[in-house]
Amino acid sequence: MFQYTERRSIVVYLFHARQVELSDGQFKHLSISMPEETQTLSHIPIFPILLATLACFVYAYFKRAYSYWKSMGVPQLNPTFPFGDMASVIFRRQNMGDKIKEIYDRMKGRPYVGLYFFSRKAFLPLDPVLIKDVLGKDFQHFYDRGIYYDEENDPLSAHLFSIAGPKWKNLRAKLTPAYSPGKLKYMLDTIVQCGHEMTAILKEMAAASEGDVEIKEILARYTTDVIGCCAFGLECNCMRDPNAEFRLMGKRAFTQTVGDVLKMVIIRSFPSLAKLLKIGVFSRDVTNFFNRVVKETIEHRENNNISRPDFLQLLIQLRRNGNIDEEDTSEGRKQDPGTALTMEEAAAQAFIFFLAGFETTSTTISFALYEMSLNAEIQEKARREVEELIKSHGALTYECLMEMKYLETVIFETMRKYPPAPVFLRKCTKTYRIPDSNVIIKEGQSVLIPCYGLHRDPEFFPEPELFDPNRFNEENKGKIWDYTYMPFGDGPRNCIGMRFAMIQAKIALSLTLKNFKFTLSKKTILPLKMETKGIILTPIGGLWLDLKTI
Repeated sequence: MFQYTERRSIVVYLFHARQVELSDGQFKHLSISMPEETQTLSHIPIFPILLATLACFVYAYFKRAYSYWKSMGVPQLNPTFPFGDMASVIFRRQNMGDKIKEIYDRMKGRPYVGLYFFSRKAFLPLDPVLIKDVLGKDFQHFYDRGIYYDEENDPLSAHLFSIAGPKWKNLRAKLTPAYSPGKLKYMLDTIVQCGHEMTAILKEMAAASEGDVEIKEILARYTTDVIGCCAFGLECNCMRDPNAEFRLMGKRAFTQTVGDVLKMVIIRSFPSLAKLLKIGVFSRDVTNFFNRVVKETIEHRENNNISRPDFLQLLIQLRRNGNIDEEDTSEGRKQDPGTALTMEEAAAQAFIFFLAGFETTSTTISFALYEMSLNAEIQEKARREVEELIKSHGALTYECLMEMKYLETVIFETMRKYPPAPVFLRKCTKTYRIPDSNVIIKEGQSVLIPCYGLHRDPEFFPEPELFDPNRFNEENKGKIWDYTYMPFGDGPRNCIGMRFAMIQAKIALSLTLKNFKFTLSKKTILPLKMETKGIILTPIGGLWLDLKTI
């Protein structure tokens, strides 16, 4: 035990030079030296020791976490600290679709595999029968997509695609009539008009560049204009002005900066912290723009009693009446308070209509033209069908589009090779036991559906690299295994806008086929390699075609 003086010197050392009051009321500083052995202790670097201890603790935590699936009897890969199985995706060496397909191919033959995103667990079913259970039969265990949203701080994120539970079920039922054949006919003239404008632009560009045109950018402008007109009631003029605000905001929504990646890491790993910090899924510029556009347009229409044949008008009906009336496009019967859409909810639905519709559809149309540029026989067969049907109907009508069966097979085969969503997500909402096993998926764990892997699996689609629309003709489409082809998802949470997407694609393809013959330009980089920064399949360098006006 220290002597009194040693203990006193420690106190003085810890509190530095404490002032001590003397009997005359004055103060003086004590200057008492530490014993030599105590001075030695004081030079031990505490912070590095704490840091090293914390690092060891974190490493041990991750190592233990990485044994989770193995302890459950689930096959797993070799996760690396601290990124788990996703280092190549996090560092943008691979996009998510390619990575999951790589894992699918490597683990083929097993019914499932366990993955790790940092320390978070994810379950990857590989067997179509199990996938059918997850998406269909046992949907009540997986009705949530597990996509982050924050209604309070980021209301634009609370759209039909992300929300879950009773609110999703109620909103899905309300919005389904908006995509009925009757409502799509209502919007058809607007889409066709955008298609004719696209054709005119392509003719000008082909003449100016001796035929070479980067088709994907033009189609992205076309689909942006279509969605702008149909979802927001605005003439965006993106085809004439590539720097139009709608186009720039659409690009920004699908571009991931380094900051966006870090933000998503926080959202995925620490959602409570993300809400506390008010971190939104999209950039503030994007959310402010779309909120402003929807609010201003709805208020303008309501104040001036304006009605237009578009999706936004249907959202206005939901705001007023709580339902979409098939007959009445403006006023309807009033519903109980709280059943109609709020302004924020209407903006969120218009936003997801835009987000889900423009980039995925333009990419599908681009890949369809790319494949037809390499297959002259397929291109000519599709062109003959389009020309004959337009001639027999006198115009590009809804009925005309519905009869384009061969063109439809071209689109289906394109989405097989290049699925718009190469991977889609579900979240376990109620603990689930895999049938005929002891494997448990716990509530809150993610489930990934390997759409791209299934579509390119030779067991289900022989010669998967071959582009063959006949896989989807009347004779063969019944032979496709259930839940091996899912370009629009499957089960109760499949894509609500698939009819709209098909019409949009058919109009663009039929008008291009009718007005041009095309081959692949030498400017297209072969073999195709996909961008690693985005969330959908996008070829590096674009898709260039050599267009010749007919």
